[in-house]
Amino acid sequence: MNIFPRLVIASCALIAMSGCTGYGVTFQTAPAIELSACNESLVGNWRIIEGERNAPTSSTEDYLSVTADCATMYSVTTKQESGKRINKVDDLKNSKDHQIQFAKGVDYDYVVVTPKETSFEITPEIKIPSGKIIYQINKGKDGVILRSVDLDKTIQLVLDRKISGQIFVDRDNPGGNQAANVYVRGDANQIATYLNTLDIYSNERLLLVSATPPEVKQIQKAIKQFGNKK
Repeated sequence: MNIFPRLVIASCALIAMSGCTGYGVTFQTAPAIELSACNESLVGNWRIIEGERNAPTSSTEDYLSVTADCATMYSVTTKQESGKRINKVDDLKNSKDHQIQFAKGVDYDYVVVTPKETSFEITPEIKIPSGKIIYQINKGKDGVILRSVDLDKTIQLVLDRKISGQIFVDRDNPGGNQAANVYVRGDANQIATYLNTLDIYSNERLLLVSATPPEVKQIQKAIKQFGNKK
């Protein structure tokens, strides 16, 4: 799992809301004029849990490793396959598909993912700007919580005229709203207001909990092997 778009970054895999297909919620701009290269709350080695801390264990484990000042950011997925441990490492800092930045907010901070593609094709006749994919950062008692913007909630907010945006549906895809994209328009202040005041986030979450010493060792070994292959 590529942590940020999977919640695009599952990088067309950081998020099952894939900006790579053009489906999901994208924003005209970030919720701040100035963006930074790091958010210190994410520095560390983390195990990524979808849902609650006591979620059922799986043969596949996902991790995030972020060094000081976000000099490096790696997602690491490990799984057992035919009795062997298989590692998949993604260099989030130097991705060819997207740029990851961070925005400061009043109550929460944000991950801002900018796809390298400038537009997405909904149909041969319709293309929309790629926009920004945004995740809320919330330091909770269980660890660091990441929440994505919910597609269905955003569609309703646009229909209710509480958000300025455009809804695009791929009519050749029978998935209905699941094959929709909402492009939210507005400047940095407007986007920040939407994110701070509206019920716009998914009820699902990614929970980052500190990795145990054996897990840290495993993470660093996988990253080292990844570096040696470059």
